[in-house]
Amino acid sequence: MMVTYGQAAMDSLSIANSVLPRFKNWSVQEVVPGGRIDAIRQLDEHTIALATRGAQKGKLYISDDQGQHWRFLAKPTENDITCIAETGDKQAFYILTSQAEVYSTLDGGQSWKLLKQLTTNKNTENYAAAYAIMYTAHGTLLVTDTDSEGGHIYRSTDKGDTWTDMGAVSKNALYRLEKVGNGIVVNGWDGTVYKSIDDGMTWNRLEKLTDAALFATEYLGMARLLQADQDGYIYRSSNLGYTWEKCAQLDGSADDFVNIGYGAAYYGTYTSEKNVYLTLNYGRSWWNLGALPTVEGDWLDHGIRVETTDSVITLSATNKGFVLRASFAKDFLHHTLQQVQGVQKEISAKHKIPLHQATVGMVSHVKEINEPEDIVIHKKFAYIPCRDGNNVAIIDYRNPHNPVLAHSLRDPDILDAFSVAIKDQYLYVLSMTNCRISTYDISDPYHPVKLSAITVGGEGSFLEHYQSNYTRLRKIWIDGDYAYVTHSSESKVYILDLHHPAKPAILSSFHTGDGAFAALTKGDVLYLAGYGPGSSLITVDIRDKRHPVITDRVYDPVLLKGTCALAIDGNHLFVVAYNANTFWSLDISDPLHPQVRSHISDTDMQGPGRIAIWKKKAFVLNSSNHSVAIIDISKPDNPSLARYFQDPLLRRVYGIAIDGDMLLLASREANNFIVLDLKNTGL
Repeated sequence: MMVTYGQAAMDSLSIANSVLPRFKNWSVQEVVPGGRIDAIRQLDEHTIALATRGAQKGKLYISDDQGQHWRFLAKPTENDITCIAETGDKQAFYILTSQAEVYSTLDGGQSWKLLKQLTTNKNTENYAAAYAIMYTAHGTLLVTDTDSEGGHIYRSTDKGDTWTDMGAVSKNALYRLEKVGNGIVVNGWDGTVYKSIDDGMTWNRLEKLTDAALFATEYLGMARLLQADQDGYIYRSSNLGYTWEKCAQLDGSADDFVNIGYGAAYYGTYTSEKNVYLTLNYGRSWWNLGALPTVEGDWLDHGIRVETTDSVITLSATNKGFVLRASFAKDFLHHTLQQVQGVQKEISAKHKIPLHQATVGMVSHVKEINEPEDIVIHKKFAYIPCRDGNNVAIIDYRNPHNPVLAHSLRDPDILDAFSVAIKDQYLYVLSMTNCRISTYDISDPYHPVKLSAITVGGEGSFLEHYQSNYTRLRKIWIDGDYAYVTHSSESKVYILDLHHPAKPAILSSFHTGDGAFAALTKGDVLYLAGYGPGSSLITVDIRDKRHPVITDRVYDPVLLKGTCALAIDGNHLFVVAYNANTFWSLDISDPLHPQVRSHISDTDMQGPGRIAIWKKKAFVLNSSNHSVAIIDISKPDNPSLARYFQDPLLRRVYGIAIDGDMLLLASREANNFIVLDLKNTGL
């Protein structure tokens, strides 16, 4: 049976016959006979831990091979274990019990220490005292409780030695914590979602979704988040939880989601028929897979996604002590889900250059190259701001055949890292959400040193396009002793003085009148593209940095909708519009008054983004079509499409740079950095 709340490109019968069976192809293991598994987490690349409640409560089991085999590890408590918090080190992790006790291990679970009982059980409905513990990217421990008078959050910054009660966040019990791109969300009994963007110190109410208790919560990546409640309603957010839509009501009460990736997820219910449902399009539509293939009355209690370079493994733990394991090749997920979702256009082979023909090196890292946004290069190192990773991945590609991750730059000041720029030995990192520009000394790229951080602008206004105001700082561009920083929700540009490069200072700012996204200078002229809601190219005289003057504007609400990237070659400026799928050529012989020469579009050029230029060729990223367009600009007044790269390794390709004859690419959902030798393309 299919329950549909949207339309897919494939018809229902084709999906039922050729797609759904693959997602029901589980291997089934009874790990805890007679027990209940409601806690399962990945401790490192290969190691998974699970913990038990019910008749076999208080036990821990571990797998050293990504869930293929399991062994008993320890029984640190006589109480139910409700959650596990992983640290990235399989030797050090934490468990939470139904009595709100926090235990820690430093030797992989051989010995355990009770750190603290955070509260007595103040829940009036006979639920456990606490259900969620999390170890954040900055080493902070967070725990929720189920106080019926208002769920509290407890916070420790010293690995659980001391704790602070942050007070009641909600009007009723709190349930699960979930990492979501630029922050952490928590749900609970009052049907409301709350969010922190400061490592759990403060929590803001996002939206009340329902009067029923919220249980299931899952972040799917790419800003998409799911919630489900006790009445069986599913809610979907496409902007990191700031706004929500009700997308389905399914039979039974929500228990948990399991993210598969690329838009697919399982969803389990614990009442009625206790079915497992599947979405293949980010929650828009749901298919009923039926009951679990274990024992009668069993249900999906909690599950996780384990990602490798080329595959995704799901591990779904059940109420009756089973673990269901499924493994999917990323190529399969990419091609199958693109067919179901109907959003990719396969480019004709005669118009494509095979990616492998030019690829000389690649590095993939699912944690540290997590939704890359851009690439800036300096002395054979690539600096890649990663939004969901909240970090800057620094890649050493001095040997292009063997690029390596040199360092992952993490700091609370670079939450939602969106853009980077370099001046001499100084790296400037722009944080979109918290409006910060951080400065680092990268004399040794393997060991960057933080020098300073400043706030640029504020929250700004609600933007209809994003249904929020969280899209704040966007891009930083450096020319000489000045940096130009765009602020989307304020529609402003800030000019920073870098004469003392370790300590940037705001010199001036001005409003653009049509968004603020990409920035590019040539001499004393600044060109701006204002994606969201921008539909224009804006030209600014910056001879007087304290008093910039807008001198011209090319505006087209249709064909320039979503202007987002700029590049200059000689006396021509090239512009792309993401939402209009267009590439523009403008003559800038008169720099303050660009003249439109032409614009082109192509059915295969979908979601054009960044631009890089090499030998009279413009390389344009097409993130919606997982491709790179190659545009001939030898006749700059009349560019023409030449060829494309298109490959699953370019899934959501977002970062691009040219270094000599090397084309460098980074892809958001493929979690990779690729080096291509353009001499091997025949261009």
